[in-house]
Amino acid sequence: MPLSEKTKLRLMMPFAISPIMKWGAGPGIVGLILMAIGVVKEVGWLMVAGSILAAPVFWCYFVVAFVFLPYLVFDRLRKRS
Repeated sequence: MPLSEKTKLRLMMPFAISPIMKWGAGPGIVGLILMAIGVVKEVGWLMVAGSILAAPVFWCYFVVAFVFLPYLVFDRLRKRS
């Protein structure tokens, strides 16, 4: 039985940041690796270049940690009362 469009949208809500990660996942992973190598080798320009490439990954972590998780907590509290 195929799912309705409304059900598909509800199931995809936690992954709403995926358009950012579609184009940013590859450079983000490379950036994290470059940043790690820069920290280990203590090369400043490599850490900066890695952090610039890893910005989409950091953005997604920020959204999940500071927007999505508190929303879930307060939504549960609202539903209880």
